Amino acid sequence: MLFSFLQEARRTGFLQGGKLKWWGVGALLVLVSIAAGMGVQYAVGVRSFARIADVLRLTDAPNDRLIAAVQRHEDELAACGNDETRRELLWQQLSELTRRGLFAQVEPVVDEVMPPQKPQDAEWARRTLQVAHAFVKEGKWDKAQGYYDAAQEAFRALDLPTEYAAVVRERAALLSIGNGGSREERVAALHNLLTSLSGQDSPELAAEIHVFLAKLQRSMGEHLHSQELLRKCLEQPAPSSPTLLICLGYAHLALREDEEAVDCLRDGLKLLVGSDAASRLYRALALRDLASVALNLGHAQSALALLERVDAEVGVVIPPATLFHAEITGKRAWALYMAHDYEDALAVFQRQLDMIPGTEEGLRIYPLEGMSRCYLALGQSAEASQAAMECCKLYEKYNTEDKEGLGRFYLLSAQAQDQSGHAAAAEQMYGRAAATLPATHSMRLVALEGQACALQQSDRWVEAIGVWEQVLAQIPKEQVADREQVQEQIASCRSRIAPPAPAVQPPAKAAATPKPPSRARKTARAVSKPARRTNQKTRRKR
Repeated sequence: MLFSFLQEARRTGFLQGGKLKWWGVGALLVLVSIAAGMGVQYAVGVRSFARIADVLRLTDAPNDRLIAAVQRHEDELAACGNDETRRELLWQQLSELTRRGLFAQVEPVVDEVMPPQKPQDAEWARRTLQVAHAFVKEGKWDKAQGYYDAAQEAFRALDLPTEYAAVVRERAALLSIGNGGSREERVAALHNLLTSLSGQDSPELAAEIHVFLAKLQRSMGEHLHSQELLRKCLEQPAPSSPTLLICLGYAHLALREDEEAVDCLRDGLKLLVGSDAASRLYRALALRDLASVALNLGHAQSALALLERVDAEVGVVIPPATLFHAEITGKRAWALYMAHDYEDALAVFQRQLDMIPGTEEGLRIYPLEGMSRCYLALGQSAEASQAAMECCKLYEKYNTEDKEGLGRFYLLSAQAQDQSGHAAAAEQMYGRAAATLPATHSMRLVALEGQACALQQSDRWVEAIGVWEQVLAQIPKEQVADREQVQEQIASCRSRIAPPAPAVQPPAKAAATPKPPSRARKTARAVSKPARRTNQKTRRKR
C-alpha cells in the first residue's frame, strides 16, 4: 500500500528526482494517514482529502490525473460506509472540478453532494450557489434555477443581505445577457425577481433590474417604453453601488449620452473589485458598453482591446452558447469594419449570424446589416441588396416603433440598389427613408440627396428640382458652399427642362402689306422674277 502511494506521489509531482519537495513530506504523511485510517474517524478522512486537493492544486496536476486520483481515493473512503464522509469528499471533488472549469463532471455527483434536508446555514447556501454556477456554465439553465432559488432563500432567511443581493444581481445579469430562454421568458423572470424584492430595503437593486428590463424591451422593439423606464432610473439619487453605476452607464448609452455613460462605467469599474460571479458579470457588462462607446466614436482598436477584456471576465461564468457571446462577436465585427478590414469583418458577421438561434429571429437584423455594409464596401451590390432587404423586413416586423432605425435600413437598401444601377428601385427606397426619418435627422439629408440624384438619372427633372429644394431647406444658411452646390444642381435640372412648344393658331386673313419705297419695289421685282421666263427669252434669242 505504501509503495503504491509513493508511485502516486511521483506521478503527481510530490517527488522530484527521487527526493521529496519541501512540502512533499506533509503530503506523504497525508497519504499514509489515509492508508492507516481507512474507515476510521470522519474528521480525519475529510481533512486528509482536503489536503490532497490542496496539494493537487499546488502541483497543477493535469485534469485527467486529478479526476482519476480523486475517484480512487473516493472509492477507498466509501468502504467505511459513512454517508456524511462520502458526501463531504464528493463536495471537495465538486469544488476542485468547478475551480478548474470541468463542469461536465459536476452533474453526476450533485445529487449526492447536497444533503437530503436543507440546513439553514451559510456554507450550505454557498455550496448551492456553486452548483448553480456549474449548471449555468453547462448551459443547463432549468437545473440551475432550483439551486439559485434555494441559495437566494437561504441567504434571505439567514439575514445575509450582501450575499442575497449578489445572487439577485447575478441572476438579473445572466437573464439580461441571454440565459433563461426567449426574450419574453427572460422579461417574465426579471419581473419575478422584482416581486421577490418586496419588503427588502434595496431600491438600488430594483433600479438595476429595471435597467435590465429596459434593455430587453428595447431589443424587442418597445423603444418608447424603454426610454421612459431608463429616464426614470436616471432620476434616482446619487448611486453608491458600483453595480448601479454600471447599469446607469448603460442607460446613458442607450439614450445616446456617451460622455455621461463613460463617466458612470469607469467609476463603476474602479469600485467593483470583487472576484465573485456577480462582480465578474458586471465588469463584463461595463467593458462591453465602453466598447460600444468606442465604436460610436470610431475608435476601432480601443474597442477591440476592451472586447478582449470582456472575454477574460466571462470565461468562467457564461457558457459559449449564450447570446452575450453573439453580441460581443458582432461588436468585434464592427470594429474590424471600421478598420477597413471588410473581408474579415464579413466572416465574423457571418459567425455572429450562425450563433443566433431560430427562436430569436429579430436579432438577425444586426449581423445582416453588417454583412450588407461589408458587401457594399467590397463592391458586391447584389449580395448587399439582398441582405439589406432582409434587414428591412425583419425591422418592420419587430421594431415598428423605432422610426429612426427603420429609416436607416431603408437608406441602406436604397444605397445597395443605387450601387446595382437600379435607379427606380433606389429612388423608391430613398423616398421611404426620407419619409420615415425624423425631419431634423442627419441621415434624412443623405436620403433626400440620394433620391434627387436617382430622379436625375431617370430624367425626371421637375421632381428632382422639388427634392433638391427640400435639401436646400434643410441645409443651414451658414453652410454657404453646400447651399451653392445644391443651387447649381437645381439650375442644372432647370436647364434640362425643354421649353414649351408654341400654341398653333388658326390662319388669319392676309393683311394688306404696306408698299415699300419705289426703289425697294424695283429691287424686289428684279429678285422675285421667275427664272422660267428668263430661260424662254434666252431660247428665243438663240
